[in-house]
Amino acid sequence: MNDQQIASRLSGLDALISPRRIAVVGVSVAAPLSWGHRVVRVLLDGGFDGHVTVVHPKSEFPGVRTVRQLVDLEAPELVVICVPAVASIEVVRQARAVGAKAVIVFASEFAEISAAGEVLQRQLVEAAGEMLMLGPNCFGISNRVDNVKLSAAPFLNNPLNPPGSVALVAQSGALGLVLSRCVEEAGSGYSYFVSVGNEATLGAAQVARQLVERDEVGIILLYLEAIRDPQMLAEAAMRANDLGKRVVLLSAGTSEAGQRAALSHTAAIAGNDLFLTSLCDDFGIVRIHDDEDVKPVLAALERGWVMPQSPRVCILSNSGGAGAVLADRVEAAGGRVMPLAAETRAKMAAIGMIGAGDSNPIDMGGGWEAVLELFEPTLDVLVAAEEIDALVVYIAFGEMCIDKVVPVARLCSACAKPVTFIWQIAPQEGLDQVKTPGILARSMGEGARMLASQMKLRAARNARWQPLERQVIALPALAPQQRTLAEHESTALLSGCGLTFVPSEFGAVDQLEELAARVLAQGWERLVVKGNAADVPHRNKVGLVRVGVTPTELAATLRQMAGVLDHHSSDPRRGLLVQPMVAFDDEIGVGALVDPLYGPVLIIGPGGVGIESAVGRRDALLLSTDRATWDSYAQRIEARYQLNAGTIRPVIDAVATLMSAGSIAEIDVNPMVRTEAGGVIALDALVVVDRT
Repeated sequence: MNDQQIASRLSGLDALISPRRIAVVGVSVAAPLSWGHRVVRVLLDGGFDGHVTVVHPKSEFPGVRTVRQLVDLEAPELVVICVPAVASIEVVRQARAVGAKAVIVFASEFAEISAAGEVLQRQLVEAAGEMLMLGPNCFGISNRVDNVKLSAAPFLNNPLNPPGSVALVAQSGALGLVLSRCVEEAGSGYSYFVSVGNEATLGAAQVARQLVERDEVGIILLYLEAIRDPQMLAEAAMRANDLGKRVVLLSAGTSEAGQRAALSHTAAIAGNDLFLTSLCDDFGIVRIHDDEDVKPVLAALERGWVMPQSPRVCILSNSGGAGAVLADRVEAAGGRVMPLAAETRAKMAAIGMIGAGDSNPIDMGGGWEAVLELFEPTLDVLVAAEEIDALVVYIAFGEMCIDKVVPVARLCSACAKPVTFIWQIAPQEGLDQVKTPGILARSMGEGARMLASQMKLRAARNARWQPLERQVIALPALAPQQRTLAEHESTALLSGCGLTFVPSEFGAVDQLEELAARVLAQGWERLVVKGNAADVPHRNKVGLVRVGVTPTELAATLRQMAGVLDHHSSDPRRGLLVQPMVAFDDEIGVGALVDPLYGPVLIIGPGGVGIESAVGRRDALLLSTDRATWDSYAQRIEARYQLNAGTIRPVIDAVATLMSAGSIAEIDVNPMVRTEAGGVIALDALVVVDRT
């Protein structure tokens, strides 16, 4: 879909979300449990006050205008289609013919089930043309702002909190409804729910991009099983950040990327989840991992709470044992429970609430019920303390002082810093009075999980989507089926783009004496000898890498390796490379590839011969981002590997320059090594050319 088509569909979203004239096709008047009948019933029972028309060839729907065929209507804004898959194609075509602006197709058995279903879905898309279409295989919408509820789920009309700031968009209708219940249980309330189904023409990210513009929406909550449009997702997050809003994402299906052949280590280790993590981190998308994350994350976002990496957490408890257990759980989650500053302890002592221990965890002591009126000034001191990033307040029991404990929850909810309030073995009467469920936990375990969820919240990095500009870069001549460039050719390309490699000498297999002479003239004391051939990309596996070769061993080593190379390679340009051994204390793998969805991506992580199984963190950088994001990525990598400032950005620039040629599928620089001076130098490289 091109930009103009996207813009057209986004501009018409009001016809889908907030229509005033709706036609429903496929309503079985005599079958109240049928899908079409339930859709009409849910719409009417939900308080819709616009115009509804049922299309049925024979029967009248009681109390609703009914026409015999769709062509009898004049340009309905929205046509809701409740007929089977094959029949829905013709109804979509008719809706377009009568001037409808949008359609919802509920039917399943399209691309989600089979190749035959894919054919039907293409026919459905052709029938829709430029008309906005939600589905197929979707669960409909619920616009609680305008009372437009188009789904077969009576659940949508259950008593709910007033419409809140959350807009929910889901690829799965059932799980989307589950998440809507989670939003309700958080005390937040949702304003919109949209189930996009197969996203035949309208994707979840496109819906999110439009909903974020609505004044009543402050948080977009997405459930995605497949990331089909990373750029649109990034643009939705960019716009949200510009408006002081946030996007929250629950995703599934984080398996390894694609079925591409692992010609390089980069392809073997790359995965969609790695790229999605980069997208979320850079564009300020809050990523959650299950339904339990919804409540604490929404509570934090609605209050503007964020935490730094490894936050310093203060625990205030009426049980010394509970404080100790919570301290263990907080630190296991990545927080730090540190002693409080003397100034903070002195201020608490002046208030007089703390009776047993004033360090951290803080123990209120046995007479805590009698001094709860001092909780507010004590909390004010802790929130103001510079050495505290977040708090956990724990109270057990409290049936004798419900009227004093309930206000504690209110005070915690209103704090300027994140606070988790745990009320364990609480009287039900007290729980019923707490009006801030988003910060309330009923056990130490639940409270620790809530805090861990909120630790995901950082100030948005707010990257900008900025595709690489194409550059003309000449590649070596390739044989008819050749995709990989050997090390000598790969390093020449990358060196020309600015990447620094260890020096080397190359010679063809019939020029070994000349090669040996050139190497000896360099005066290198310890040598690395490698085979160089485009059809042998992984040389270690066949004995074509030899390290620690001395100058006196060089001639014999060259002859022996030339024989091995002749056995494994038919590349007419095959030869041998000789390099000096380099002293280093760490190996780093640098790779890049063009992902079909995310575009060019750079990956840095542990390197060496075991790169595919190396233990350690790998970080991806989407190269279709602004240069400030590149700088931030470079600084994180430099800090992780204890490299000099300014070391990694030239590496990014060199790789990005080559990737911008548009003819490179993958780059594998492995290893780059950290030198004793804190810099990096590349020892090997492999480039894979895109010949599609």
